[in-house]
Amino acid sequence: MPPLARDDGLSEVVGFVLLLGVIVLALSLYQIYGVPAAGRENEIRHMDAVKDRFVDYKIALDSLWVNERNGVLLSTAFDLGTGAAATGGGTFALPILTPAGSGGTVAVEGGGTVLTIEAGDQRAAIPLGSLTYTSSNRYWVDQTWTYQMGAVFLSQEGGATVRVGPSIAAAKTKDDNITLSVAPISLNGSASIAGSGPVRVETRMRWSDPSPLDGAYGRVNLTITADDPTTARAWERGFGEVRQRAMDEGVDSSLVSTERSGNTVEFSLRPPEGKKIILTVHPANYTVTIRNAASLVE
Repeated sequence: MPPLARDDGLSEVVGFVLLLGVIVLALSLYQIYGVPAAGRENEIRHMDAVKDRFVDYKIALDSLWVNERNGVLLSTAFDLGTGAAATGGGTFALPILTPAGSGGTVAVEGGGTVLTIEAGDQRAAIPLGSLTYTSSNRYWVDQTWTYQMGAVFLSQEGGATVRVGPSIAAAKTKDDNITLSVAPISLNGSASIAGSGPVRVETRMRWSDPSPLDGAYGRVNLTITADDPTTARAWERGFGEVRQRAMDEGVDSSLVSTERSGNTVEFSLRPPEGKKIILTVHPANYTVTIRNAASLVE
C-alpha cells in the first residue's frame, strides 16, 4: 500500500512566507512613520544647536567691542547639517532604516542692509553686513538664522522673529534727559559654504575711529534700509523691542515711535520739552571669513 502524502513541508513554506510578510510590513511601516519622525527629531535638535551658536556668536562679538579687543581673532565652529548616514541603492540615495542627513549654507555678506543715523543736522549711513545660515532640511521646516548689528533673527515660511534684540538702548536719566546708545556693528566679507559637514567662522575686529555723532540732540532717527521684505519685518520687530525696553526704562511712549514702509524701517526718538537726547555711538567693524573644518583627525 503506497505511503500517504504529507503536508508538513508545505506548512513550513507557508509559515515562512507569512513571517516574511510580517517583517516586510513592519519595516515598511517604520520607513513610512518611524524614519521621518527620527529625522524631524534630528533636525529640530540641529536647529536648536544653530540657534545656540548664533547667540554665542553675538555674545562673543559684543565682548570684543565692549573690551576694545582690536585684532583679536574669534573662531566659531558648527555643523551645517545633521550628518546622518543614508544607504544607497542604484543611482539614487534612499534612506531605508535611518533618516537622510540634512544640510545647509552659511554665508557672510558685507554691505546690504544700511543703518542711517540722523542726529540734529548730522547724518551717517553705515552698511551693516550679515552672517546667515540657511537650512536644507528633509523632514522639518527650513529656517534662516541671521546675525546683524547685534541682533539674531529667525525667518521661516515667510515670517520673521527676533531671538536676540539689536545693540540699541534708550533710557530716561534722573534729570529727565534721555540717553541713547547705539552700536552699529558692521561685518565685512564675502563667502559662503554649503554642505553638511563642519565649518569655521573666523572673525577679527578691526580698528574703528570714534564716532563724530556723540553729543546732545533734540531728535534722533535711526533708519534701516533692508534688501528684502523679510529683513525689514525682522527689523520692525527689533525696533519694537527697543521701544518697549525704552518704555521700561522710563521713556514716555509718546516720545518714541517705529514705522515701516516697504523695505525701510524707522525708529524715532525725541526728548521731553527743554531736554536733550544724549547720543553715544560705539562703532565696531569686523572682518569675517568662512572655512571648512576637518571632520576627522588626520
